[in-house]
Amino acid sequence: MNDRGAGRADQHFPTTHATTIIAATRGDHAALAEAAARVIERYAQPLEAYAQGSSLREIAEPRELVHGFLVAKFGSPESTRAYLAAWNASGLTLRRWMINGLLLHVRGVVRDAQRSRERPISGSAALSLASGEPEPSEAFERAWAQAILSEACAQVEAALVAEGRDRAWRVFRLHAVDGQPYASLEEEFRLSRQQMADLVRGVTARLRARVRELLDEEGIAGDEGVEEIVRRLT
Repeated sequence: MNDRGAGRADQHFPTTHATTIIAATRGDHAALAEAAARVIERYAQPLEAYAQGSSLREIAEPRELVHGFLVAKFGSPESTRAYLAAWNASGLTLRRWMINGLLLHVRGVVRDAQRSRERPISGSAALSLASGEPEPSEAFERAWAQAILSEACAQVEAALVAEGRDRAWRVFRLHAVDGQPYASLEEEFRLSRQQMADLVRGVTARLRARVRELLDEEGIAGDEGVEEIVRRLT
């Protein structure tokens, strides 16, 4: 676990979900496409927020930079497999790997523009890229945490509905997300405040567990960051 240089497949994470993305690199094109879609959905907006909050926005529109990066790395099964396999070998968290990848992509954009002289790069932007990557912005951290939380919520909701327990999710959503007090929900659900509080605690526990699995999947072991992310909702 402490050998950051070892492949993630050799690290024994505490959940079976930890190697989901890496397992897809050994699967067929459908599994690979599903993994790529998950990574893109999780990271497109946070990376755009990162670019917007840094000097990268002086080079090109943040959305264009991020789109170009994601297409370059996940535009084909071959590139997807290679990029995720390289992440697995790096020992980095997926969050750090994606930020580094965007920065390397932008350096390539700068280099190509300077060679072709189609678009001069401002001195400050070029200096920022040459002297080292900017610190991740708070906007990226917020967007990334929200993406993880939204993914966990969608999966927990789907699981509860499949179990015939959609009422538990509705109570949770109305109280924890929409902020409605239990008193205003008693007539609709015909449940006591204590019963609804028990439902909300149960759903929150499942959310924490799912967030933990998603963080494990990204290479963030244990409970690091779980409470902070769930607190954004509850």
